Amino acid sequence: LHNCTGQVDNYIPMINDVALGKLGQQVNAENPATRHVVFQVIGSAIYYNPELEIAELAKRGVTDQVYQQWIKEVDSMDGWLSQKMTVLGLLSTLRLPASVLPQGVVAMIPSIISAAVKLAAKMKADVEKGQKDDDAAIEPEAGEDDDQWGGFDENEDVTNPNDEAYMSALNKLTAGGDVSQFLMGDGWDDDFDDLEDDYHSPIDNVDELHFVNDVLKEAYQREPEVYQQVQGALTAETVAACQQLFAAVDAQRSQAGPATPPAS
Repeated sequence: LHNCTGQVDNYIPMINDVALGKLGQQVNAENPATRHVVFQVIGSAIYYNPELEIAELAKRGVTDQVYQQWIKEVDSMDGWLSQKMTVLGLLSTLRLPASVLPQGVVAMIPSIISAAVKLAAKMKADVEKGQKDDDAAIEPEAGEDDDQWGGFDENEDVTNPNDEAYMSALNKLTAGGDVSQFLMGDGWDDDFDDLEDDYHSPIDNVDELHFVNDVLKEAYQREPEVYQQVQGALTAETVAACQQLFAAVDAQRSQAGPATPPAS
């Protein structure tokens, strides 16, 4: 969806048939992992085309139920992709005027904002914590000196089991092995199971904090009376989190300097 903006509208009904069918099967499951994956799909579809996706949900009569369950799942979402697609998907709802949204969704706008801002703030905190952990990991311990790492001896092989597994798989190919088995992972060491595919998407370049900032400010400018009422329905905690988020984005953009104008 993210790589084919405006080109796969005809497939949205089919995507919903599969995703919503699976969500119905898993709605009461103790393990939320499958539901989180389904919400990745729904979030992608709303980010792709909010008007089209919300119309698909409304056509099936499940709009309120989907949004309510989605917001309910936010606190248990630990995966980066589930978190990011939830922020992008929920906030993409607000790219539409309130007048074209189902009334049930309009009533949930404060909850949508609260959930998205809370999740974006959590992602920001996780990134900052990860950076601190990385910095701490590379700091030498007290009393540690360079002599503790002597490198490899001249007669010592510089190899590891992962390298050997990889070379073994390549050698099997060279010897006439089955390419399909190689591509499916047969013959690889188990340590490679958790490696992600080298996949890139346009959303990789979407900063969720900036997205929340821009969508909320644009919505307020577009419909000030509606969003004044929405702001009044937000908790003091959510309002404070929004203000902190706005300040963080403004600071980042100020440090980055003005955008470079396009070449004429």
